[in-house]
Amino acid sequence: MQFGPFTIAPGRRALLRDGKLVPLGSRAADILIFLASHPGELKTNAEIVRHVWPNTFVEEANLRVHISALRKALDDTQKEPKFITNVPGRGYTFIANLASPASQPPHPAPVSAGLPAGPRIFGREQSIALIASQLVRSRLLTIVGPGGIGKSTVARAVAAGEGLGAEVLWVDLSEVAQSGLVATSIASALGILSRTDDLAGDIARHLTERDILLVLDSCEQVVDGAAALAEAILRGAPATRILATSREPLRADGERVHRLPALELPTTTSGAREAMMSPAVQLFVERADACLGSYELSDADARHVVDICARLDGIALAIELAAGRLETISIPGLASSLSDCFRVLTRGRRTALPRHQTLRATLDWSYTILSAQEKTALAELSVLRGWFSGDAGMAVLSGTEAEDHLASLVAKSLVAADPHAIGTRYRLLDTTRIYAAEKLAAENGTDAAMARLAAYLQMRFERAEQELYSAAMAEWSEDFASPMANLRAALDWAFSPTGDPLLGVRLTVASLPLFFRLSLLDECLVAVTRAIAYLEDRPGLDERSRMKLYAALGWPQMRATDAPEHGIAAWSTTLRIAEEIGDADHQLRATWALWVDAINRAEPRLGMTFAEKFGALAHASADPMDAIIGKRMHGATLHWLGRHGESRDELRQMLRDYTSLRAGQHSIRFQFDQRVTARIILARAMWLLGDEDGSLREVQETVDYASDIRHTLSLSNVLAEAACPLALLSGRDNLATGYIASLREHTKALSLDVWHAYADCFEAELLLRAGQAEESSRQLRAAMSTLEGAGFTLFQTYFQSVAALALSEQAQHSEAVRLVETAFEHCRLSGERWCLPELFRVKARVAFAAGGEGALARAMENLDLAAATASEDDAVAWMRRIDRDRHALDAVIGD
Repeated sequence: MQFGPFTIAPGRRALLRDGKLVPLGSRAADILIFLASHPGELKTNAEIVRHVWPNTFVEEANLRVHISALRKALDDTQKEPKFITNVPGRGYTFIANLASPASQPPHPAPVSAGLPAGPRIFGREQSIALIASQLVRSRLLTIVGPGGIGKSTVARAVAAGEGLGAEVLWVDLSEVAQSGLVATSIASALGILSRTDDLAGDIARHLTERDILLVLDSCEQVVDGAAALAEAILRGAPATRILATSREPLRADGERVHRLPALELPTTTSGAREAMMSPAVQLFVERADACLGSYELSDADARHVVDICARLDGIALAIELAAGRLETISIPGLASSLSDCFRVLTRGRRTALPRHQTLRATLDWSYTILSAQEKTALAELSVLRGWFSGDAGMAVLSGTEAEDHLASLVAKSLVAADPHAIGTRYRLLDTTRIYAAEKLAAENGTDAAMARLAAYLQMRFERAEQELYSAAMAEWSEDFASPMANLRAALDWAFSPTGDPLLGVRLTVASLPLFFRLSLLDECLVAVTRAIAYLEDRPGLDERSRMKLYAALGWPQMRATDAPEHGIAAWSTTLRIAEEIGDADHQLRATWALWVDAINRAEPRLGMTFAEKFGALAHASADPMDAIIGKRMHGATLHWLGRHGESRDELRQMLRDYTSLRAGQHSIRFQFDQRVTARIILARAMWLLGDEDGSLREVQETVDYASDIRHTLSLSNVLAEAACPLALLSGRDNLATGYIASLREHTKALSLDVWHAYADCFEAELLLRAGQAEESSRQLRAAMSTLEGAGFTLFQTYFQSVAALALSEQAQHSEAVRLVETAFEHCRLSGERWCLPELFRVKARVAFAAGGEGALARAMENLDLAAATASEDDAVAWMRRIDRDRHALDAVIGD
């Protein structure tokens, strides 16, 4: 379906604008497809809800939220709608004209990510066709050739063709200096939040069964890492194809190499017509026309242009640089100057020199015609890697006429400009940047320029902190990910022997939200520990930065599951420093984190201490949202203490208060979406209070909401803490199986393996119900050991009750009793009470199964204790299970 610049691909639930994927949530996509399938018809709110949320109760407010997101994606407005109009109180109508089926393309355009736009291509048709055909037969192909020959240009054209994958992902490795960062760069491009030891395996699993062409551009600096990763991906993702560009082959298993030749040169120089049959001359003339505004090759110029292209060996980059000089020199003069420069460098054997020397000659000639100020500007710009903004360029330049110098360098083709981006962006070609960096080092200007770059990045990230924390990446006002290569370089310089470590510390702090949002957790950990080490050796130098660094170190994604104490220590240090310097915000953050740790360790009595401390701090906060979050923490703790009715009431009030205020940055500041975390506990409390159906509806709505906002941590949280356990407790085994599968799927790329351990425990309960007690016991032991090592014992008492039943099924009754008694002891020490009635019920079942004298009496005694506890806590759901067991025992007594 097509309308205006948009195309709907219903099969993929995708919206494309001019062939490019438009970010859109699944529910909003379903609404658009439904409305567009009935153009001109009024579809009532009820009809839309029934179609998009079948068999689920959804408030109309949710529909309005998704309609708003849809209008934003379409650049539509409610006041002057172009695509969707609203009849207040009734519904919505799709009003755009759909293209007729005959005018639609026979196949949907492939979804591409990161595929850069390319220039016009000359003389590469045969190579493009050959590479495309070879990729059909071979899943790994590397385009090999010298720098500047056009490898990336050809790769773009191949990737833009058809038949090589439903998706294309372009990963630029030109600024990755270490082989170990290849996997991190690809994982970041795929949105994988991985911290496992097998990142290559995580990427392969992420790509399994995806029909995708992965383009790895500029592998020459990290050829070993690229080769190893390519092999791992191809082994684990059978539907994936890889197209690489490099100055040398990867030498990987199964690799096919295509060596890209230079652009074809004319065989004769009789005139313009014959010369224009050469792709090299075509490229020169096209760039000359762009430079001069209008240019046609004449017979008089033809021999000079052919001579220029020949002396530049048909290297596209060198030809483009040469043509860019035509603003200030004639074509005969250009040919003469270039010839003189080469003669000095080649000493008569030009063909014996490496091709990069030819490019150096071109750059030497370009450099000599610059003014002194332009030479300085070019050298200083060399500290910028990749594309950069005009502001960044101005920041690193030391001259008083920085803007004019940048414009001059663009005009002379030493700096490339992309005026079609949002705000013109600039880039030094790699060979130019390396050349200019040598000049900067020779003038001892590197440290000063790098210091200006680091200070600029610090200022830029500090200024954008709120946006980095709170806005979805698709809604960022600028591409904050683009300066990552410059950030890495600035941090490496800052902590080098000639750098400025304190500036490096502050830049690290400023970049923390960017590292987190881009899922670059490995790099973040290295940067944070390096900065902390510097400050620890200099007490009192910058306590605010030290506080923020320890707060980052406390993020759960920043530590291994076998070292939970590191997180506690980091947050305790953060809290101590925050109290010493009077930083209320970080007192709240640290107190929240310590509360989370206490809850995760199933210590609700200690958790209540931190919840009350947070509440007291929140009342003094200028942000009214903090008091609401404090209420959420308090209400959740009540649940774990067994006070389910109070918990339900407090959380419902909290959600009403939360909805009335703008959510702000709390999903990052406090790790999870606060609405999701509140509804998790609300659903659990509702289930325990006897509202099973309402509880499961609450769970499904929360899962849908977390999916729509694309907050993976929050989605994993609701699956692990509410969806899976409540489906199991309700006896909905099929529903539980689906939720467990979703939990595994959505946590493939997360850095903590506790989510997988949770999934194993839930699955073990299904195994027990299927009569596989021994396998259930084995799986529970392994998963519970992982959780205990990670400090995530939130559900340990419940898992112990399941494990006890599994042991009892294997006639290991004494071990089952010891396990239940261990759970009772933990509850006594920690105050945990939410499943205390269930523990008594399980102990009764074990006692009865063990048999022997007094078994029935012991079972009834424990059922009486279970009933008394459930009654005290108003735990109707536990009471139902207890009554069921009582009836079963009564039947035995009757027999």
